[in-house]
Amino acid sequence: MAVISAVLNSIWSSLPILTVTLVLLYFIHNYFKAGLVCIPGPFLAKITHLWRFIDVANGHAETTLYDLHQKHGDYVRLGPNVVSVRNLDALKTIYGINKGYRKVCADFYRVQQQLAHGKPTPTLFTTTDEDFHAAIKRPISSEYSMSNLTEFEPFVDKTIQTLFGKLDEFVADAQVCDISAWLQYYAFDVIGELTFGKSLGFLEKGGDIDGIIVALEHMLDYSGKIGQMPWLDYIFIKNPLRKFFGGRPTGAVARFARARLDERLNQKDTADCTHKDFLARFLEAKNEYPNIVNDDQVFSYTVSNMNAGSDTTAISLRAIIYHTLKNPRVAEILQQELSVAIDEGRISIPVSWRQSQEQLPYLDAVIKEALRLHPAVGLMLERVVPAEGLHLPNGGPLLPAGTIVGANPWIIHRHPIFGENVESFVPERWLKKKTETDSDFQIRKQTMQRATFTFGSGPRTCIGKNISLLEIYKLIPSLLLRYKIELSDPTSEWETVNAWFVRQRNIKVRLMSSHS
Repeated sequence: MAVISAVLNSIWSSLPILTVTLVLLYFIHNYFKAGLVCIPGPFLAKITHLWRFIDVANGHAETTLYDLHQKHGDYVRLGPNVVSVRNLDALKTIYGINKGYRKVCADFYRVQQQLAHGKPTPTLFTTTDEDFHAAIKRPISSEYSMSNLTEFEPFVDKTIQTLFGKLDEFVADAQVCDISAWLQYYAFDVIGELTFGKSLGFLEKGGDIDGIIVALEHMLDYSGKIGQMPWLDYIFIKNPLRKFFGGRPTGAVARFARARLDERLNQKDTADCTHKDFLARFLEAKNEYPNIVNDDQVFSYTVSNMNAGSDTTAISLRAIIYHTLKNPRVAEILQQELSVAIDEGRISIPVSWRQSQEQLPYLDAVIKEALRLHPAVGLMLERVVPAEGLHLPNGGPLLPAGTIVGANPWIIHRHPIFGENVESFVPERWLKKKTETDSDFQIRKQTMQRATFTFGSGPRTCIGKNISLLEIYKLIPSLLLRYKIELSDPTSEWETVNAWFVRQRNIKVRLMSSHS
């Protein structure tokens, strides 16, 4: 007995030293990981994911990463098993079709799977199963084509008119308007109209509905940070014990989408629907592909629409308005183009999709430049290196299978391929120069477009891209034709926070009727 006691006392007294030794061995193992040891990056990032967690929690990870790439070049090590890539040739492989770089094992995306009735809901964006993604995308992908979406134009127009009615109140009262909030209300109401056949009511209320905006922001704040150390999600949210004790509630967005789906499923007659919304199209897909699409999958589709079709569009709209107003030269040129086009009868209010594409080249350049300078996504689009490994171009090492690699749109959009002054808002970079031939311009423009990651890249490009573009290309010219808009304080700066999406707030403007 005395011997056992002595052994236990010895182990107990040695436990602190043993613990420290094991932690040091773990850090050393991480630091000297094969293939990654020679890639530059912050020392702490090489030994623990805690560095990434803290950086993202600080709210400006895109700035940190940009500085690191400026210092170290095309490859930066962000974690023991994570590499940020800026080399465009490498990205052709990482995001190429049928290249084998998947989201599988990229637990960052699993963190974003919201709970519905206590269960994580994989969506078109958050699923890490590529075969499943391909299967559920096939039945509904054609519904997101621009040719189909133009059928929704009258309903986007309806929401634009509702927005104008609310903004007219600011004009009448000569009040300062925080346009950043109203652009989000617009984006939510459009996606509600397109998905469920009716406005969600954000514009009418002039505020949040059922806590959806707050819930989405909390979800992004959470997933941005926890996604850097995904195992924490199984403690805080997806812990089986939480379900047992009733602590895994359905998210606000999922609750809203489920209620709308249940309403539709309980309708005996849908012939009086004013238009065939996405939900109706998803239910048609259920009838056509019964082995793939069931009610739960229809629900997942609607959640995808709500999540991806609101925040990202609002962020893009804010970027366009803010950068235009912050650059009087650009605002003047754009206003001149719009004024001439409407005077000549080439466009109308609200501006149609076709008119924005065929009659307003400077508008197109302004939008492309704003989305280049401020893409919605502010963290790395993670992929996993397949079995054969990845030999990084330009003298880079061979990364072993399982390494997490990818690009941050904020870094790629500041690549020298976009020309000079990449930190400046210069729409003219998207237009033909006087010294360029048509052929040279087309090559240069296509090169920039191929390096644009606003909506992702490759087989997992955002399926709702055309919804967002439809909203943007219709609202921006219509808004600038309807109102004279100026910043209430031209010297003030907006507030931004990178919580996976780089959200902005505090864009205070004064609105005046364009006819006054």
